Amino acid sequence: MPYLIFPGLFLNPEYSILPAGWSEATRSLLLGITLAAYPLGQFIGSPILGALSDDYGRKWLLSVSLLITAIFTLLSGLAIEWQHLELLIFSRFAAGLMEGNIAIARAMAADITTMSKHETFGKINAAASIAFLLGPLLGGLMSDKNLSIGLTTSTPFFLTCLLFACLALLSALVLETRIGNAVIEARSFWQRLNLFKRVSLLFSNKYLQFLMITSTCFTLAVDIFYEFGPVYLTVKWAMGPAHLVLYNAVLCLALATGNGWLPTLISSSGPNQFAIICSLGGLALFLIGIVLADSTLLVLLLFAFSGLAIGLAITLITVKISDSVSDAMQGEVMGVQVSLRVLGDAIICLLGGASLLVSAKLILLVAAGMSICAMIYFAMKHR
Repeated sequence: MPYLIFPGLFLNPEYSILPAGWSEATRSLLLGITLAAYPLGQFIGSPILGALSDDYGRKWLLSVSLLITAIFTLLSGLAIEWQHLELLIFSRFAAGLMEGNIAIARAMAADITTMSKHETFGKINAAASIAFLLGPLLGGLMSDKNLSIGLTTSTPFFLTCLLFACLALLSALVLETRIGNAVIEARSFWQRLNLFKRVSLLFSNKYLQFLMITSTCFTLAVDIFYEFGPVYLTVKWAMGPAHLVLYNAVLCLALATGNGWLPTLISSSGPNQFAIICSLGGLALFLIGIVLADSTLLVLLLFAFSGLAIGLAITLITVKISDSVSDAMQGEVMGVQVSLRVLGDAIICLLGGASLLVSAKLILLVAAGMSICAMIYFAMKHR
């Protein structure tokens, strides 16, 4: 919800929370810091929350993290109301720390034995894809003063706070309690917080290391496409927000299909290695096609194909990552996967902005190259 709101808070005088005399360069810098605070929190919090859920049980850790997220989301809304920049940055960082609980959700999916991981992971990823479509749209509408005099840029944060509180209550009432691991006796709470040591121990598993490298390289390409695909469309065809919403909708619906339906279908027909290779290579071809295409209709179609390829690859690779470790480490390994992705997201925002100064096409070609590298690496190293 918030990502359509932040640019206006810093760059639009009508909504700005900064003093009128501040320079545009300062405003842009503070916007970048505020946006980076949330993924930085996710980078730190995801592996820690996932690891703690392995030992202390998933249900209550998920419920508590959702409740704490609700509190810090409320603080974000209040910070905007009070025009308090420091509180806004802090609350976004703290919310990011807790919202690493997507790792707990994936670990809970791995714990389910009555359904295949292709189906459970696929459903979670499909729900996230739909949220990427609805969230920005709702956030933009609920902060538009032209629709209602009572709406402000704080309104989406207050609604999100309420949603998190309801989810915390729902998870506490509905989810089953899972007993923590016996390993907890040999591993203290503070040892679990030693992020770098835990990651190095995880990566001593060479097969897991191989899958994490493949996953990270591919998701970097995907995030470049997410971040700068709309930028490319804007530069080449001068598309406005209404057109970009259409392309984003097609991409997200294709992602939901690629996540929620294709993995289960593919897994029933045999090994998934070939499907992973095809989807990694397919995304690269579709991105190159977007750069070369001179038809907006063709680009729209390529966006849909890209969404299918991304959804299929991410779910199949996530299942392989889950299968590469024991049940006692599902939360930790899911947390590390999320952490590496959000770290990469922060990096590409910086590098992508620099590449944009050279050419908008270059950014998508870099994403295609990274997807090809992931495909070649997976094909050569997989046993």
